Amino acid sequence: MESKKNKPLNKAVEEDETGKTSGDGLKLWFDRWLGRWCGLLEVSSFICGAAVMVLEMAGSRVVAPYMGTSLVVWTSLIGVIMASLSLGYWLGGVAADLRPEQKILARIVLLSAFSTGFLALCANPVLTLLSRIHNPYISSILAALLLFALPSLLLGMVSPFIVRLAMKDVGSSGETVGRFSALSSAGSILGTFLGGFVLISVFASGTILLLVAATLAFVASMLYRSAWKKAALICVAFLMTGIGTEVWGMPMMPLGDHIDTRYNHIWVAEQTRPNGRRARYLMTAAAREGAQSIIYTDNPSELASEYTKFYDLAFYYNPGVKKILMLGGGGYCVPRYLVATRSDDLRLPTFSMDVVEIDPGITSAARKYFYLQDSPALSIYHEDARSFLNRAARDPQRRGSYDAVFADVFGSWYSIPFHLTTVETAQAMSDLLTPDGVLVSNVISALYGPRSGVLHGIYSALSKVFPRVLIFPAQNANRAFVQQRQNIMVVAFKSENDLPVLPPYSPEIARLLSHRWSEPFISTVSPFTDAFAPVESYALRD
Repeated sequence: MESKKNKPLNKAVEEDETGKTSGDGLKLWFDRWLGRWCGLLEVSSFICGAAVMVLEMAGSRVVAPYMGTSLVVWTSLIGVIMASLSLGYWLGGVAADLRPEQKILARIVLLSAFSTGFLALCANPVLTLLSRIHNPYISSILAALLLFALPSLLLGMVSPFIVRLAMKDVGSSGETVGRFSALSSAGSILGTFLGGFVLISVFASGTILLLVAATLAFVASMLYRSAWKKAALICVAFLMTGIGTEVWGMPMMPLGDHIDTRYNHIWVAEQTRPNGRRARYLMTAAAREGAQSIIYTDNPSELASEYTKFYDLAFYYNPGVKKILMLGGGGYCVPRYLVATRSDDLRLPTFSMDVVEIDPGITSAARKYFYLQDSPALSIYHEDARSFLNRAARDPQRRGSYDAVFADVFGSWYSIPFHLTTVETAQAMSDLLTPDGVLVSNVISALYGPRSGVLHGIYSALSKVFPRVLIFPAQNANRAFVQQRQNIMVVAFKSENDLPVLPPYSPEIARLLSHRWSEPFISTVSPFTDAFAPVESYALRD
């Protein structure tokens, strides 16, 4: 009686292996050279594992110009992809038991290649349609389902199918499953670092997806020699489309100039404003969320965004401001304005400013599109704002050295990164200020009502550290508009002394001061902390 341990589990693979030297020269080349180091199934498992993570990371960039990069978008994307992979694992196992043939596996991989390439080419019209849905939960989940569910499901089917083909007997089944699980995970690790550190910094997101599709088509051609011509044709088509996108600038995104950086997808566009002046916009999220920076092309040093004019209040409340820290560079509108307006007769700046911007790509875009120039007044630091604050607060040379701190950092859907809204962040900023120092922070929120949670949480956090906090609704300070979302400038003072009543030194300062919220402001939200700061949850409420 034949031992169960030695009982073949995969007759189809044995038959395929016995004839592997006949026919296809490409397959023969693979077996003779690359096969010395690893098997075809092992390589396929590794590459498909990498493809899953590259698909997810590049996919987030495809969605970003339409849906943003908020926690809701990432949750939808990850959730749908994980659910699709789970369903794929089950379906792949069922299919492998029914027909454990390598040609079936090749067809699954080829279908995943085709669906990934199709995703790259049809994403724009699908996302344009879905962006009309103003509920971010529904729109982001639908986008993830329509674009990423099928390729993720097909890639999920690969792993159990490969294990079934590779399994020779029950006695070594554990080792086989473990080996291929490790290879797939190792591929996913490589795909994560390759996508995050290399591909996104070099290629457009659509191009990356086409390159993934071409790679998967190549794997399919290796797995089934009779279909290698069809797979090679698809591979070449996707490669040429990807190269053409990169070289000839085929539009893969909405109109305007698009730049993929290590941290963002940047969209630079122009349009004529209601006042008849041409303006240039920088956006790092969905267009309907508004622009992060705006300049007038006929006078780049003029402040085009109303809220940015309120940073001048720091000079009113602390006339001795000489050293400024600004968190968030964007288009560098405020630094450029200060360099142009606060210089002596010799055009030398009367202040110095440290600007902290996490994304070097945004700084490069500001130099190219927003007229940012080097100045002795400006020092730029490319790092996370909270990391800078933590490090600077421990530095005796920086601690207590800034006369003013400006904060203007945003992610998606009007939300400030949560770790910059907390009591701990407020304490670090306070530690960096001089005794008469002033903090001016931009918050997008409503004063009261369902859209006001972000402001209330930040106000509570600042009030824990700063003895006096004022609120200036930038767009409309009328009581009738308290539930309307707008830019709200929060001004906090390190000094416990009463504010001096100074006459405005210009009509513009008088206008800004008229926006001060004069009624007592009572926060209805507990202070945000590093342990709990549900910023995006509040930002998404309507």
